[in-house]
Amino acid sequence: MNKKILKKIKKILVGTAITSILVFLILLLGNSQDPYIDVTKTAAQDMENIFYDQFFKIKTGKTFEKLEKDGKVSMSHSFEPNIMIVDIDENALTKLGNYNEWDRSIHANVIKNLSEGGASAIGFDILFKSADFGQKKAEQTIGILNSLDSTKPWDTLFSDIRSHYNFDSLMIKDIKESGNAIVCFMMDDSTSFSHKSVWEKLATYERAEELGFSSTFDNSQVDSITHVEPKTLLDNIYPELARAGARMGSVNAYPDDDGVVRHVSMLYRFPNPYAYPDVPSRVYSTMSLMTVMHLFHLDPKDVKIKMGQYIELGKPFGIYRDSTGIFHTTFPQFSYPMFTELRKFLKNKDAQQIATDEIIDISKKLIAKKNSDGKIQISLFDGQALDEDVSELLLNIADKIDGDSLLAIPEGESLEVFEGVTITREEDAEINNLFLVTDAKSEEEFNIVPSTLNTLRFFRDSLKVLPENEPKHLSIDMDVRYDKAEKKWKSSLVILTDKVIRDIMNAPNEKVDNLKSGEEFRFGPVKRVPIDNYGRYLVNYIGRFNTDKESRPFQHLSYYDVTMNRHDQAMFQGKVFILGSAAPALFDFVPGPHEENNPAVLIHATIIQNILNDNYIVNLAERHQQVIVILLAILCMLLGLFIKSYISIAISMILMGLYAFIAFRYFQDGLYIGVSKQLLAMLLTNIAALIVQFYYENKEKRFLDNAFKQYISPELIDEMVNNEIMPTLGGEKSNITAYFTDIASFSTFSEKIGDPSRLVDLLNEYLTAMTDTLLSNKGTLDKYEGDAIIAFFGAPMPLENHAQSACSAACDMQSKLMKLRKKWASEGDKWPKVVHDMHMRIGINSGDIVTGNMGSTMRKNYTMMGDAVNLAARLESAAKQYGAYIQISEDTQKHLEPGLFIYRSLDTIRVVGKSQPVKTFELLSKTGCENEETLLKLVEIWEQARAAYLAMEWDKAIELFTQCLDYEPHLPERDPGSKSCPSLVYIERCKTYKENPPVKPGEEWDGVFTATSK
Repeated sequence: MNKKILKKIKKILVGTAITSILVFLILLLGNSQDPYIDVTKTAAQDMENIFYDQFFKIKTGKTFEKLEKDGKVSMSHSFEPNIMIVDIDENALTKLGNYNEWDRSIHANVIKNLSEGGASAIGFDILFKSADFGQKKAEQTIGILNSLDSTKPWDTLFSDIRSHYNFDSLMIKDIKESGNAIVCFMMDDSTSFSHKSVWEKLATYERAEELGFSSTFDNSQVDSITHVEPKTLLDNIYPELARAGARMGSVNAYPDDDGVVRHVSMLYRFPNPYAYPDVPSRVYSTMSLMTVMHLFHLDPKDVKIKMGQYIELGKPFGIYRDSTGIFHTTFPQFSYPMFTELRKFLKNKDAQQIATDEIIDISKKLIAKKNSDGKIQISLFDGQALDEDVSELLLNIADKIDGDSLLAIPEGESLEVFEGVTITREEDAEINNLFLVTDAKSEEEFNIVPSTLNTLRFFRDSLKVLPENEPKHLSIDMDVRYDKAEKKWKSSLVILTDKVIRDIMNAPNEKVDNLKSGEEFRFGPVKRVPIDNYGRYLVNYIGRFNTDKESRPFQHLSYYDVTMNRHDQAMFQGKVFILGSAAPALFDFVPGPHEENNPAVLIHATIIQNILNDNYIVNLAERHQQVIVILLAILCMLLGLFIKSYISIAISMILMGLYAFIAFRYFQDGLYIGVSKQLLAMLLTNIAALIVQFYYENKEKRFLDNAFKQYISPELIDEMVNNEIMPTLGGEKSNITAYFTDIASFSTFSEKIGDPSRLVDLLNEYLTAMTDTLLSNKGTLDKYEGDAIIAFFGAPMPLENHAQSACSAACDMQSKLMKLRKKWASEGDKWPKVVHDMHMRIGINSGDIVTGNMGSTMRKNYTMMGDAVNLAARLESAAKQYGAYIQISEDTQKHLEPGLFIYRSLDTIRVVGKSQPVKTFELLSKTGCENEETLLKLVEIWEQARAAYLAMEWDKAIELFTQCLDYEPHLPERDPGSKSCPSLVYIERCKTYKENPPVKPGEEWDGVFTATSK
């Protein structure tokens, strides 16, 4: 086998090995769905979120043209006409005042007006924590009246006054009568409250019991109940409100770890089974899911939940026959006559052709209301409001003929129903079949459609028992059309999706017509809401709020306009309304992946839209993503191994861009196939392959980085790599700063701690913190000797002011040690008191020092040598004699920039082993510290005391040093663990010299103190 083939085989083997390792690490560390290592989850998810969020920004920025009867209008990419936001907006706050001062009649009016308009569901994203039913206002009023005239029996009016202010009952009444309101609550944890007495009543089984269980799931309905998130508190709702609503659900929208709301937890357990293990818990869901269940007429007990897969809601639409034999549909405001009219049209063999790109009216608005006289009054489409006499006439017509018989009337001709009462078929009305009813006697005219008569005939008996002054929607406006381009049926009602309409079209007549009492027949595909292993739903945002109004995904109605009934109620028919706020003043905004400030109310509206339209976004299963990663990695490895580097890089970049584009197209269709792992695998494997190729083709040019990394500082390695220099024996002299540290009384630590392993743990923690501080100040670590740290500044890489960096490191180390002491003290009895009071000494000296690689030909170490090094070590040990903790030489002090540090002259000392005295200083702190004023005062008095000391004015010196004690930071009484301080040392020295002067009388004293120990 020739060398060329052998080289290729080696390249493939090495490339495959490296690629396998890279892919393994990427798959191991990059799994954000179900991480193998928990600590990597956040990082992996953050990487994936970069692309995920960007995809949403692109997707939600698009627009399209929506077909209307009068032409085409530009709207958002996924405008949802059937879900509207009743918005507590700036207009409402301006007109109605501060939201916190609103009475609940405002909300009651909104509910009433929407219900009278035919809303199918009204979801609350407004919390009502409690209600006093007018009690507080009544007490305030009685108090005011008593203060004005205490002689009158105002208390007798309390009930009347309270009823006047009882807006809570008014709101509850309208919510209950609407039958379509879904109220909300918050699931919370006890950490939100300061005292247990406040939150405990919100956490019990009794709390759950008083709110009722009609909107909850049994634990047995969930296949992995332990994965459902438990919550301690069920808050911001009161029992009367909970029982008045058709359903209730949470409006929690907790963000992901990075603060962005991408998921919403759909399931919660309450009461918390871990806090209350002896009581049964139930599973609660969201307001959005409960709204959908209300629209589906779905009992919670019929829901199936598979964690990590879906919440199964069954088929969305159906018909059923009640115990009295009357037919109904499952969708609110969708009457059975509307269903029969729809089936009639769909059974027409030409229905699809007729409805192609044309909007076909299936039913029209028909509202009946019994007035106080017991008479029925009917309201029809196009704003036609009939009086009681004309309404009676219409009912009589419906009794006499059915709507289908009207279709036999030729266009433009009339049929006389009663004497003077005719029905004329309008011209040019072949599609919608519009008829004009004329009563010659009353000179009244109004329009009807065939479904008007059929609907009235169906409800004739029900109208007899209709409650007074409660309008009932017998029929609402409903139309359908067939979109030829998409090959889908579409309707004005959100429940009538293409699949539902096709199911209705294909349903056998016998199954529908022969339905028995208590039976139900449903249409459409089974709804399965995707959730992850912990019951979280991935929100598929469909548009942006922070854009022009026409481009928003949902229409916003001002709360003020709805409560004041300023809209045509016809627009409410069959629609879903979410009550909430998008006003900046109420701060109910959260960051979304598509925009930073997204009103929280839109999250709930979006989830409802997603479920009703099967418009989900799901993550591709991790195992499938892993296959993609492996295939892409192999492809890019081969490119890197066998194609020239610049061509390989170009092709890889193109492939990465192409993959991102494909991923986005899948994302648009509701599947996120993952991007970060795949692109990272492509990039890293291509780079790795290029490195392998470079290694084999340029072996002589490789540097020796790995050979010396284990014992040479990173800076020197960088210098060697940049200059391609092989380390040799020898060194280089330069002016740098030597740095020595040591723990004071370390032998005491060993005795007190006892256990060597615990001592090692303590030392490791201490040395790690100190080394991090050293390196952050650009120091070079030489070595550790037990508890001592030996380092230097200014080599191998020169520093502009090495002495200043060393002093900065010393101050930072002392500060870091104080934090460690506090931490150790907070750990209780883990460490003896001597650890809590740990001190360290530091000696610093600058001078000419030799640094370099020193050792044998087999092993070298980058270190320092020189007389200046020895002096730094002596200064560290000599600091003990003064009770000082940072002693620096004059050579170091000269390099310090004025105003950056606080220090004082300490002594002129002749250290052991040195004949020449050295002037030293104690470094106290950096300027700007908390006790700067105290330290500056200390330095001021100290220098005066030192001057007296050097002048051998012992009494004056003692007096001044004594004054210094008030400011000494390390006075033993002030600093536990400190055995002395410079002022105490000098006081004792002055006393000694007073008795035994350092020189004979008349001789001049140089002020030098000779140290007798290291």
